[in-house]
Amino acid sequence: MREKRVEIESGFDFYGGPYVTPVSASSRLYLVPTTHGENFEPDFSPSPSKLSELPDVERWTKAYIVSVVEILSGRRPISQVSRTTHRFIYNNLSKKVGSFSGFPKIQRIHRCQPIDGVIETTVTLAFKNRVRVLVARFEGVDRKWICTEFDLL
Repeated sequence: MREKRVEIESGFDFYGGPYVTPVSASSRLYLVPTTHGENFEPDFSPSPSKLSELPDVERWTKAYIVSVVEILSGRRPISQVSRTTHRFIYNNLSKKVGSFSGFPKIQRIHRCQPIDGVIETTVTLAFKNRVRVLVARFEGVDRKWICTEFDLL
C-alpha cells in the first residue's frame, strides 16, 4: 500500500524558528543601580558610573573588606562604612557586628567584573579551625563605589 501525502497550505507560520534579536557591535550590557525596592524621583535617582570614573578597584575593595572584617570582629565601629554601603546592606550588617569570635586571616580576594562599573568579590577567611567565605557586590554609582550585596557564608 502506498502512502498518500497531503500538503495543506495555510496562511499561518506556526513555527518559524527561534526569534533572534539582532545585535550590533556597539551593544553592551549596562548597570542599572540596585535600589532594594526604594523609589526615587527621576532627577534624584542614582546614576551608574563607568569604571574609568571610579576609584582604584583593587585598593578600594581591599580597604572595604578589611574594614568589614574588623567590624564583624568588633574592632571597628560600623559607622565607618555607612557612606559606602547601601542602607539595606548596612542594616543587615549592623545585626552581625561582633559576630566573629576571633580575628580571621584574609587568605584570598577574588574580583570579577561582569559588566562595566560592577565588581563582584569573594574573600576566603581563615579562622583557627574553620574557613568561611565573604561575598560582596560593589556598584559604581554617582562616581563612587557602593556595596549593594553582602553575605557571609
